[in-house]
Amino acid sequence: MKIALYILGGLVALFVGSVIVVAMLDGLGVIETSEDGGQSTESKPSGGDQGRAGNGKASGGDRGGSSPRRPTTRVVRVIDGDTVDTDRLDRVRLIGVNTPEDGRCYDTAATRFTEQRLDGQLVGYELGVERKDRYGRTLAYLYRDENMHNFDLVRRGYARVLTIPPNDKYESRFRRAAQRARQTDVGVWGICEQRIRRAARERARAARQRRERERNRPSPPPVPDPPSPPPVPDPPSGGGGGCLPSSACPGKRDGDGDGCYCE
Repeated sequence: MKIALYILGGLVALFVGSVIVVAMLDGLGVIETSEDGGQSTESKPSGGDQGRAGNGKASGGDRGGSSPRRPTTRVVRVIDGDTVDTDRLDRVRLIGVNTPEDGRCYDTAATRFTEQRLDGQLVGYELGVERKDRYGRTLAYLYRDENMHNFDLVRRGYARVLTIPPNDKYESRFRRAAQRARQTDVGVWGICEQRIRRAARERARAARQRRERERNRPSPPPVPDPPSPPPVPDPPSGGGGGCLPSSACPGKRDGDGDGCYCE
């Protein structure tokens, strides 16, 4: 009997203690009573948070509050990695990036990545300060699931940075992403850069071989000087040859009798 009384007294003390603890927590605002009579352990917002909640504004860290409501367009065709056709903006050229052109290293991979991410999708867009390029294409940043596709192209190594002011809003962000991609040999910074370096080494080796061949080539034999012309003989003496008759030198006499009157 005494044992039963001890057990009953312990249960009563435990119940009373739990009631006291709940009352203290409720007084501190840690526990609040739900509409169905249950209790929730969710903390109440502080005074500043209550003020923001009362104004109906989401905090800056919330996904809905931090992401601006962007206009949308649907991608209807992918031209290449950085160019698409849309239903509202016509042809769009992505700002700040440059994927490999057709036939260049990694062009197919960049185009395929954009097709997988954007083709047929409803995407958000942000227009550049300069809205059109010289080809009439709309200049914009495109967003899929709040991820900027321009940035993802650079971050994953499908594109290099191409900055054309005044559309340079995210230039520093793009360049940091490109530097990280290059340091880790991602995408074009891996495969394509290796090909470029290999081609440069091949060109340098071919140039060295040409120089070696030119140095080792035997010199041609010297060209002999042409023979000197024979000497011109003096004119014969006596009448004739270089002598002039008396008619050519009137008044002159042939003093030595050699038949030359103009000596």
